[in-house]
Amino acid sequence: MESKRRKVFVIAALQLMNILYSLNSVLIKFVSMRWEKEGLFSVKTISLLAGAIAIMVVYAIIWQIILAKVDLTVAYMCKGMIIFWGMIWAYLFFDENISALNIFGTFLIFGGTFLVTSDE
Repeated sequence: MESKRRKVFVIAALQLMNILYSLNSVLIKFVSMRWEKEGLFSVKTISLLAGAIAIMVVYAIIWQIILAKVDLTVAYMCKGMIIFWGMIWAYLFFDENISALNIFGTFLIFGGTFLVTSDE
């Protein structure tokens, strides 16, 4: 029972880490858009940049927790899921199109990640 709980915790932590990392990329894009419009030292630009830095601090802490619980190769394989989250955020925040090829590629990443980590 404890092993099952550990596995669920690690999977949830990996996905949280992936979501945070991909959301950081969204914030950085917003920072660059604000910077272009209002300059580096505007309140909005600095606030978004501070948010991006805070997300990276939380991400680094979660990454250390994960590395203490799983092999490095498993943890890195699961980082491939960031592609999925990046696609979702691009669609939601920037109205970018998702093609059938993007979806197919994402399923390939899911499949590869599952194959490599299934014995974990």
